[in-house]
Amino acid sequence: MLPKRFGHRWLAGLLILLAIITIHAPWAAARPSENGQAYRPRNLQTLSVAGHAYGSKENVRQLIEERRQREKQMPARDYSKEIIVKWKQLPGTESKEALLKQLSVERVHENRNMSLLRAMDREKAIKELKQSGRVEYVEPNYPVHMQRVPNDPLFYEQWGLQKINAPRAWDRLAPNRDPVIVAVIDSGIDFYHEDLQGRILSDGAWDFVLNDNYPLDLDGHGTAVSGVIAAATDNATGIAGTAGGQNVQILPLRVFNLDGQADTYLVSQAIYHAVDHGAQVINLSLGGSQYTRSEADAIVYAREHGVTVVAASGNDSGPVLYPAALPGVIAVAASDGGDLVASFSNHGPQVMVAAPGVNVLTTDVWYPGYMYADGTSLATPFVSAAAAIIKSQLPGAGPDQVAEMIKKGVVDIGPPGRDDYAGYGRLDLDLVAAQLAGAGTPGSGVVEMTPAQMLQIVFNQPVKIDGNTASHFHLLTAAGAELPCTLYFVGEVNAGETGGYTTFWLKPGEALVACQTYTLRVDAGLTATSGQKLAETHTTVIKVVPGT
Repeated sequence: MLPKRFGHRWLAGLLILLAIITIHAPWAAARPSENGQAYRPRNLQTLSVAGHAYGSKENVRQLIEERRQREKQMPARDYSKEIIVKWKQLPGTESKEALLKQLSVERVHENRNMSLLRAMDREKAIKELKQSGRVEYVEPNYPVHMQRVPNDPLFYEQWGLQKINAPRAWDRLAPNRDPVIVAVIDSGIDFYHEDLQGRILSDGAWDFVLNDNYPLDLDGHGTAVSGVIAAATDNATGIAGTAGGQNVQILPLRVFNLDGQADTYLVSQAIYHAVDHGAQVINLSLGGSQYTRSEADAIVYAREHGVTVVAASGNDSGPVLYPAALPGVIAVAASDGGDLVASFSNHGPQVMVAAPGVNVLTTDVWYPGYMYADGTSLATPFVSAAAAIIKSQLPGAGPDQVAEMIKKGVVDIGPPGRDDYAGYGRLDLDLVAAQLAGAGTPGSGVVEMTPAQMLQIVFNQPVKIDGNTASHFHLLTAAGAELPCTLYFVGEVNAGETGGYTTFWLKPGEALVACQTYTLRVDAGLTATSGQKLAETHTTVIKVVPGT
């Protein structure tokens, strides 16, 4: 694999060369699966989270009830009167304030040149705002819902982790020192759950319903999602999270109220907040049937800042919901233990991948602290964890490269090839990790391959393809002689990036010689579709070992 230090140098050159060579050698033995066991929550030591200290589960339950009662005192929301406005950046505010007064609208919230307004006559207000010339866009504020289907507990084991080969994948991974932050935009989190200790980031946590920095989960949905991603592993307690032993931290952002309802304005605000507070992956186990510009713009903002967004496709057997249906979002379907797509899972051309979403054992806010649940809400965090694992090994990987590695890290469970129900296939974490083997460990700049293999080159931005592209790639002998090679472009053209590919295969004209060394050189000037160029020429040494 290309040493990590090359990735850092390329980052300075604006076009990141992150991985090279696929090795098809036997891998490390699988880690033994964990036995099912009865789970008994234990009282916790006194904890302090976001300025709140409590000594036992009983105290926490009392606090949950207090916050539930506080929220019940809040006035009921009437979404039929709410409007989202994105204001143009024009000088002066007087005409804006006069316009709001003229329309008799109430400002509910405002941030980032966006306002949430309440109007007696929403359609009239929208029409007049559009005609004012002061707004970039105006749209209704639509409610969104958690993506879950309640079910009864049947099996006391984490079949999902076994199905996606998580234990085998964990054995491949190098430990990451710097945490990968996954924002869970949901119903909050149980800060005191025994299996989430050390996994929750309180700095930046926020409750968008009660408007404070303590997003305590009053429902359980967010805690269930967080447990699938990052429940502590190898702590002799409860369950294991999909991220295994990797340093992954959950940034909890609460947007759902007691009725399990949020709206597109809050979701978009939470996305901006997540990005601004260092999230590298955003999990959205939620959705609605309406397209909104506010959510679409927030997704673009996340992607522009290198953040991968993963969302649930939906649970009503219909079309893929938003924001999963938006461009650049990894849309996740739910599958069962027999590798069939769940009957409730939404489908459409936007579905990229399926993951376990039936009878998933995860963390719960209520005694005994664990539960089984169904839904694309539970499938989505498996994929968010996979994205976090990729980021743990390749910190510079952008959203497109993360998505490409997830596409390749699947088992096809439907009709041959991509389909609208399972996407490219069911997630296999071992196949994801195989693409990362050695990528997270700085090395000497030497990689190994057998004589018959091809070289895989993966970029985190789509490379512009033209008549000169192949001239930037060179395979050289130890004496400096260039070998004839064929360059193959792999995968689909990235949406909106005509002629751009992130993955290439370089096939030598003849088999390389065992016990010889070669050099792969990628010349400066290679251009991304964005116009960015590789600033320096980069090389890596290839040692050819005898085939097995």
